[in-house]
Amino acid sequence: MMLYTQLTVFYLLASYASGSAKSAGPACTYIVTPNGTCPGSVGIICHTLDFYIQNASVYFLSNSTFCFLPGVHPMSSGRFNVENLSTVTFVGLGTFNQMSVENKVITFNFTVSFNEDRNVTFLEPTAVIRCDNSSGFLFNNITSLSLINLTIANCGANVSETLSYIQKTSPIISISLVHNVAVLIINVTNLVIETTSIQNSTGYGLMGINILGQSQITGSSFVGNNQFVKSNLQLYDQTFTYCNDGSYYIAPRFYVNDAVHELYAGGNAVFIYDELSNYSTEPILNLSSCLFALGVDGSILLGIEQKQVYFNPKFKSMGTGLGILMLHNFETVHINVANTVLYRNQAFYGGNLNFQVNQMSSDIIVSNVTSFRAISLIGGGLYYFINPTPYPTLGNDPDSLTLTNSTFSSDYNYDYFGIDIDMSNQVRMNTVVLIEQCILYGNVVLQSSSLSISMDNPVTVINSVFITTGCYGGIGTYQTKNVYKNCSFNRTNIYSSESDIDFIDSSVSNSLLSAFELYYSHLRLAGNVSLINNTAASTGGALDLHNSDVTFQAPLYSKFINNSAVSSGGAIYTFTKGGNGECVFQYNDTNGTLENPGVHLYFEGNYAKVAGNVLYGGDVDRCSFDCTLVPQYSAECPSMITVFNKTATFINSGDPSAVISSAPQSVCSCTNYSVDCSSSTGAGQIVYPGQTINIPIITVGQLNGISPDAILSYTCEVGSTLNSLFNCTTPVVSSNQQQTQQYCTNYVYEVIEEDYIHTFAIVLVPKTAYFNFFGGTLKYAALVTVLPCPFGFIWNSTSHSCTCAPLLQKFDVLCDINKQVITTSGTLWVGNTSSGDLAAHDHCPYDYCNTSVITFRFSDQDEQCAHNRSGILCGGCKPNLSAIFGSAQCKPCTYHYIWLLIPILLMGTVLMALIFLLNCTVSVGTINGLILFVNIVRPGVINLLPTNNQNGFEKFLVVFIDWMNLDLGIETCFYDGMDTYAKTWLELLFPVYLLAMVAAIIIGSRWSSKLAWISKRNAVPVLATLILLSYTTLFQTTVTIFSFTRLDTDNSADDNPPVWLADGNIVYAQGRHAYLFIAGLVVTAVFIIPYTSLLLVAPLLQAKSHLKLCQWVNRLKPFIDAYQAPFKDRYRYWPGIHLVLRVVLYLPFTTNVTNDISINLLAIILVLSFYFGMINILSVYKNWFLNLLETFFLVNMIFLSAAVFYTLVTTQSFNWNIVTASILSALLVFLVVVLCHLYILFKHNQRFNTIALEFETRIMGKVNRPNAVVAYSDLNRESDHNINTVEDKLEVSMADFYGSTDSREPLMEDN
Repeated sequence: MMLYTQLTVFYLLASYASGSAKSAGPACTYIVTPNGTCPGSVGIICHTLDFYIQNASVYFLSNSTFCFLPGVHPMSSGRFNVENLSTVTFVGLGTFNQMSVENKVITFNFTVSFNEDRNVTFLEPTAVIRCDNSSGFLFNNITSLSLINLTIANCGANVSETLSYIQKTSPIISISLVHNVAVLIINVTNLVIETTSIQNSTGYGLMGINILGQSQITGSSFVGNNQFVKSNLQLYDQTFTYCNDGSYYIAPRFYVNDAVHELYAGGNAVFIYDELSNYSTEPILNLSSCLFALGVDGSILLGIEQKQVYFNPKFKSMGTGLGILMLHNFETVHINVANTVLYRNQAFYGGNLNFQVNQMSSDIIVSNVTSFRAISLIGGGLYYFINPTPYPTLGNDPDSLTLTNSTFSSDYNYDYFGIDIDMSNQVRMNTVVLIEQCILYGNVVLQSSSLSISMDNPVTVINSVFITTGCYGGIGTYQTKNVYKNCSFNRTNIYSSESDIDFIDSSVSNSLLSAFELYYSHLRLAGNVSLINNTAASTGGALDLHNSDVTFQAPLYSKFINNSAVSSGGAIYTFTKGGNGECVFQYNDTNGTLENPGVHLYFEGNYAKVAGNVLYGGDVDRCSFDCTLVPQYSAECPSMITVFNKTATFINSGDPSAVISSAPQSVCSCTNYSVDCSSSTGAGQIVYPGQTINIPIITVGQLNGISPDAILSYTCEVGSTLNSLFNCTTPVVSSNQQQTQQYCTNYVYEVIEEDYIHTFAIVLVPKTAYFNFFGGTLKYAALVTVLPCPFGFIWNSTSHSCTCAPLLQKFDVLCDINKQVITTSGTLWVGNTSSGDLAAHDHCPYDYCNTSVITFRFSDQDEQCAHNRSGILCGGCKPNLSAIFGSAQCKPCTYHYIWLLIPILLMGTVLMALIFLLNCTVSVGTINGLILFVNIVRPGVINLLPTNNQNGFEKFLVVFIDWMNLDLGIETCFYDGMDTYAKTWLELLFPVYLLAMVAAIIIGSRWSSKLAWISKRNAVPVLATLILLSYTTLFQTTVTIFSFTRLDTDNSADDNPPVWLADGNIVYAQGRHAYLFIAGLVVTAVFIIPYTSLLLVAPLLQAKSHLKLCQWVNRLKPFIDAYQAPFKDRYRYWPGIHLVLRVVLYLPFTTNVTNDISINLLAIILVLSFYFGMINILSVYKNWFLNLLETFFLVNMIFLSAAVFYTLVTTQSFNWNIVTASILSALLVFLVVVLCHLYILFKHNQRFNTIALEFETRIMGKVNRPNAVVAYSDLNRESDHNINTVEDKLEVSMADFYGSTDSREPLMEDN
């Protein structure tokens, strides 16, 4: 291999020495050796590069050719100037190494992932000039300069003083920041750079200033220049830029600390043309088959981490791949770039390719160029800029830019434009841009289009393909005349301002920034045009037209498919100042007819989030249509909308009202299913002050297409008609601007008016049409009649609205005038009295009212009642319902239920028979504790517990308690229409019926020996037992009869009478209640008071029975003894204590108007606990067994009350299991007592048989067994002196069923 290389070098030296190598140029004048070793047979001067530089005056002469041998030629002598010569040639000898760009050491790395990747390679000559990063070449004022087959690496001499004279001329970059250049060429007439590679320079690799004549740069590479940029970076923000597809780019921005002056402008190659007025020849620069890669400028620094771009906002550089600056005073500079690759160059403007024209004319041709992966703020692939500064000395030579057969791909642009052609506002109007057979794809553009063309003159785009990726992408044109023919734009938009655009046989699809965005432009569509799947971030998915117009040129078949807009105009959006002018859309169809037009518009699946799925704007319903271009459409000039509908097809475009719309023009009434724009007035409404009314409206644009908008409103007083509705000359516009939607919505208006009958109108108008406010056609009015405040409300002069009446405010009632309802909770009842006054009562009777939060109207005040109740205090039942025994409910009833009285009356007889038979009387004492239990538990606990979660067994236990209280225990009625009044009578009469039956038996015994024998000595104890059982029921009933209350009313006279608490519809002690009241007085005076007093003071009266005044007590001795029999003599007053205990505990039940069960439970716990202590201390019963029974029932009641109280306080809920356990245990004990009575009864079956025989003899008149009659006195043979068993003790403790005739001990004995 070494031999082959040496042979090649000798061959080249021989060729150059003879001048036979045409491609090598002139013969070698000098040999440059890398190490001091020279070939001896050539006969040419040979030294190192440093030697020649040190003796430059001797060797660097005109027409000199320096031939560099292969190897590395070090250069460390700073900047070397070669000036004022005619011809100088540097040529490298030897071979080339094929190098990969990716293998070069890159100090700053940046990566964006794309679908394609390329391995970029280049040829690196083996003759290498390697500097020390501070050395370089300056070629100045040379007629002909050639650099051939050389590698120049790691150079970069300071040239800031040399460049200072052109600092002021640059419109974009600051030349003062260009410190270092590897090869600086100034005022060279003919430049040839061939197969040369300039690499890894500090600053610029190559800078040419005023390169004149016809220059050639071919087969050369410029790679990695300005890679050693040093800077002190500080973060000043970090932006996450999100794309429509959900992806994002992290873009941190940094600034450079000014205290560190190590920031260098630079790049691969830049050419500057300045002050060329003294030259007559137009410069021509041809670049072909070159590579410009990995150039970096100090304005854009790329972090090691992926997707980080650091921009220096103080330093805006030009392209670091290839930059051309044409600054001042020359007619035309010709630039030809062909067959060239630009790769991963990084700059503020135009990373890969940058052309800037100031006061100079240019002719630029870019052909067969591949540009990819450029990184810039703007115009990464290509930036072409013409400065708008006037041309004071120039003629009419045009500026031209031609891009042909080129590809720009995978460029990353932080803000705007993959390619930016900016010629806006230039003075000369004859600039020409041609883009032919080019491809743009994969360019990442975060905020704008991938191609932007801003100019005043025509742009022609032919057979080009645009495919973009990233957040946005597209083609933008500004002030241009554009022709797009046979083009396909994918994920691209076309932007235009003040331009004419011909779009022929082309398509735009998948754009994320509208297909077309036009300002003050004209668009002509012809041929087969497709606008598909384009999305607008605001308006116009396919066409976004701002003061622009469109001509449909026949023949035309245009498809608008699946375009969408976040705002309005899913397919087309138009905005034009003014109105009623020429149509935005015109047709040029000279041969077509309306029935067979040459223009076909196909709309499918277009959607706008706000309005106009197909079209928004354009005044198609009233614009002036140019009929001269469609002479055969109709004999009379058709309207625009007629032509549009005839030529358009709408598929899957939504509801008809959503297809075509515009800026809101009017307000229409609506329902959920229809829109009615036929009338400007709505249906009248009747309201109260402060009430909010809903006016169903929708705003529409042209053709009544739905178009949401804010609504302005004002009011006018119009009396009772709408005659003067639109004569409101000084309206007061409300600040309440509500937004309509795509569907029927309610305009909500709060009526703030005076409290008298009057009428006004609410006039509504779209805010967008505000300046046509009083034209009449845009307005929509709703007639409103105001009435005085309704019942229960009062007008508030401060808020000018109806609020709660003072009475309701007193009870914290919530009032809503909008719905004319009030909201209550707890036991509060609100309604009206029979006289029509507003009334309230904060303690509704228990279980009458719904205690949850209730909202109702006064016309439906029964809504606050529970269990189908109605009326004042919910005291009655709703129509066709009847009061029910056993609960507060009202249910349907018929007269057939009256037959239930028969079994109920028979049950009374059965009850008496059982008591007679089993001798379960108070005189025995075994049921005294049970009777006390049921009398207290039923009203004190069970009545106040919820019944909605009871099961069948729990209900049975409650029925058992009711029966023991002589209550029916079942929910039933007796006839249709039975009310609380009749129910109370029946509750009063049933225990009276039982007492009357026993009394009748006792009285009848005087007249019938048979009846006397049946009752015998057991009648009085049975009567006493029934009276005790009836006592609580009668006491409760009389308390109910005497209960009343007064309603709080808003009547200032305060003469409202009291009402019966059980039925607030009945006036207390008046009318029919007077009879019930008298009955209650009779029961109280005849029974309750005497009975209670007698049992309480009976021992005292019996002690004084020898006195004449108290002898009547002796007549009641059997009755009194029946109660006192179980007790010790010293505690014979204890039955009276039992009654007082019932009264004391029942009073809290009846006076607990808040229905707070905890009060009842606390009363039971405290009183019974005290009573429990007393009975256990005193041991009041003769027999310990009876003391034990009563203690059990006392403990049961205390436990039940305490358990329920604890549960309610801690959990705010109730479990029936506690009550079930308590009642079940009481029932079981009761059954045990009954079994004991049955056992004793059947144990003495001989006695039972004797009595049965006597019953047959006396009652039936026959005797079956002659010896069966036993003297009654013979049965009384047991005494208290022979008690050996528990069974005997229980027998003796009972009031002897067998008729003991022993007299009681003295009443006041001491034992």
